[in-house]
Amino acid sequence: MKLTNKIKMKIAKLVFDPVQLLSYLKSLQVDTKPKTGTNGYYLNKFVYWLENKGELPFNVFKVGNKKLPFLTFSTLPVVNCPGALDCLVYCYSLKGWRYPATFFGQLQNTLLMNDFKTIETELNKVLNRSEFRNKSKIDFRLYVDGDFKNMDDLKNWMNLLKKYPVLNSYGYSKSLQLFTSLNDTGFSFPKNYVLNLSNGGRFDMLKPILQKLDFVRGNFTAIKGKVSEIRKQFNKKIFICPGECGSCTSIGHACGNNTVFKDMEIVIPVNLTKRKIKIMQSIT
Repeated sequence: MKLTNKIKMKIAKLVFDPVQLLSYLKSLQVDTKPKTGTNGYYLNKFVYWLENKGELPFNVFKVGNKKLPFLTFSTLPVVNCPGALDCLVYCYSLKGWRYPATFFGQLQNTLLMNDFKTIETELNKVLNRSEFRNKSKIDFRLYVDGDFKNMDDLKNWMNLLKKYPVLNSYGYSKSLQLFTSLNDTGFSFPKNYVLNLSNGGRFDMLKPILQKLDFVRGNFTAIKGKVSEIRKQFNKKIFICPGECGSCTSIGHACGNNTVFKDMEIVIPVNLTKRKIKIMQSIT
């Protein structure tokens, strides 16, 4: 059985209707004992959890790799991204769906957003592991994939980060309307969270308002073209993202640095071919 990205997008769109989601997932099951690592294996694993609950089938938090060597959390892209617009054309998150464990892990975490106590429990488990237990600071990227879907999600995360100052957290968001609205209530954002304002969203016009807030580092801009061509588009100093977060500067990653890189435009080159645009549009 092959779960194409088109099928996975249909599954993603059903995530907010658990009854329909379970029904559709069960209709896709064709092999009760597929080989470990196949689409069917992860599908059956997820369906079993959805029906019976119990132990979570996938890790809620992931420890990164060479490209992103941080603790991370993700949900499904697109369906959890109310601010997404032009960015859908170059959304790299959908590429990760070729790995079934990645897709079903995002699906699981999206459902867990309605059970935030479980997310906190899982965070505690991770932070008590030997590699994290004695660290004074732990780099944490909140939302490698997905975004803050609503005000409850944003408040839950911000309040959780306040409880864990050991987390040196940062992220990118296009849900700028949520940050603006929450700030207007007088909410105090955690000092250990840094927000990057990524482009291509519905609420880009709010960037100048948010830029004035202490926890906002600055713009993170995706632009089509080569590095030499991109630099010519700016008459100010910019930082070109090399694509590897763990080694992008000698003093740590730029996007999480709200002192040295405060208000500096960080730019990442994107390669948009007609084929990629057509594929993304067909999926979404």
